[in-house]
Amino acid sequence: MGNRRKYFFFDYDGTLAIPLTRVIPQSTVETLEILRGQGHFIALATGRLQVNALDFVSSTGIVNLVADGGYSVTLDGQLRSMESLPLAAVKECLHRLDALEVPWAVTTTNELVRYSPHKRFAEIAGDYYVPTVYEPQLSIDALECVYKAYVPCTLEQTAWLESTGALDGVPHVRYNSDNLFIEPMEKDKGIKAMMDMLDAPYEDVVVFGDGLNDVSMFIPEWTSIAMGNAREVLKQRADYVTASCDDDGIRKACEKFGWV
Repeated sequence: MGNRRKYFFFDYDGTLAIPLTRVIPQSTVETLEILRGQGHFIALATGRLQVNALDFVSSTGIVNLVADGGYSVTLDGQLRSMESLPLAAVKECLHRLDALEVPWAVTTTNELVRYSPHKRFAEIAGDYYVPTVYEPQLSIDALECVYKAYVPCTLEQTAWLESTGALDGVPHVRYNSDNLFIEPMEKDKGIKAMMDMLDAPYEDVVVFGDGLNDVSMFIPEWTSIAMGNAREVLKQRADYVTASCDDDGIRKACEKFGWV
């Protein structure tokens, strides 16, 4: 079982790294090195913006990325493709938010910055994840590319927003209690694109994840492993549930399947 080359795709936050930190357990670092030494393919599969993801894994030696929730592919450190969110749906959403007087911001380039025409956005949202630039002349209809959009709101406000239809047609996910992210959640799409570039069979893919934005890559075409700290929906879909991220979960799973 351990001799055939596998293609490992790891989520970052809560999978490779302990949640809300950039701390990667030493056992995980060592496991990645062993996997590489045995000829396995190592990649990140993250919702983070491509340039941000590269920075986060720079210390691990990972140079293959499925980032932007599956909408960008980086192979051997070279960005091979990067897509915008569907513009029509995003613009419609932003217009609806404006009508409801709900502030928003967008990331329109592969840079860790977001732009907002709402002066109070930064005051409400803070600089969690990415700094904000106030751009009063920013026009929704003039947008040519949107990689992510951000809406500062509580859990209760999210339920209200969803009831208005403002978020219809756009993928959205929450990573903290204060902000809603509008971003792609199709990691399977990016993984398949990378495997096609490599001319490698999908059945040799192994994915590790813990969060709601990992659901798309927990599919029957390949092996899916949920961390012990994963959301229940992932555990239900997983082929195997390992220990938590901070309890050597990645090493234990790889030992279980004979990959290390």
